[in-house]
Amino acid sequence: MIKKIILLAAVISTYSFATWDYFGLLQNNQGSVKAGLYYDTDDDWSQMGLRVGARVNASPKLELSVQGFGYQFWGETDCDACSDGGNGLRDLVIGARFALDPELYFFLDFNLPIGKDKAKGVGTTAPSSGEMYIYAGAQHHNEINAIKGAAYGTEAGLFWGFRHHNKERGLEARLGGEFDYKLPAAPVTLLVGGQFWLRLFRSEYDNGVKSDAKLHDDWSTQFKFWFGANFAVSDQVSLNGQIIARSQNLKKKAVDGNAIGMEGDALGFSLDVEFKF
Repeated sequence: MIKKIILLAAVISTYSFATWDYFGLLQNNQGSVKAGLYYDTDDDWSQMGLRVGARVNASPKLELSVQGFGYQFWGETDCDACSDGGNGLRDLVIGARFALDPELYFFLDFNLPIGKDKAKGVGTTAPSSGEMYIYAGAQHHNEINAIKGAAYGTEAGLFWGFRHHNKERGLEARLGGEFDYKLPAAPVTLLVGGQFWLRLFRSEYDNGVKSDAKLHDDWSTQFKFWFGANFAVSDQVSLNGQIIARSQNLKKKAVDGNAIGMEGDALGFSLDVEFKF
């Protein structure tokens, strides 16, 4: 049981925003602020916290954002030998999206690992892994003419994590998409989406003999699916809720006690409010 808890703590990583969304940029110097709660659980483990973010239209083709910051209330496993804790500040992601045309964007996210990266004890998961990373790629979205009120957004990118705590994650390819449908008689948009991650190269770690020992975790995968709704209270205020399920297949779970997880296995939800200004 204790080995399972330690492995869970090593594999599960904090849920975070990956770009703001898959759809259009804000326009006319508009900005928005988002704040909300998230909760994830898997067997006896759970985590909950507050996330905040903001974005602004810096020019007609450029949007800047800060994402994923906030405070984790707990991240812990419920067992007799486990510790209570996992609370602390989360990392801050600085993002940019640049429009090549109204439907196609380039994006770049840069994670600043300013959050608490020390677990309190057995079974706890810290809000941050201490990893600095770059996530970059392209997005495309459009309306679906055959279905009034329907639209899709897609994303493809590469995730490059830098060395942290004597470990370095292998390069990952990430694909995602979302389908939205705005109800004709109500200010409600229904949505369903998913992501697929593939680790292309082996991760590395320092085993005390050489600093680039291999973990043999290439071709590890992560799936994530969600469905939810957006309720427009007004032109400036909206409520967003999602139910999220994710599943990880880490090819080599641990070598010498070392592992670099993706997002792990969990079922959870997020609920937030966004204010536009």
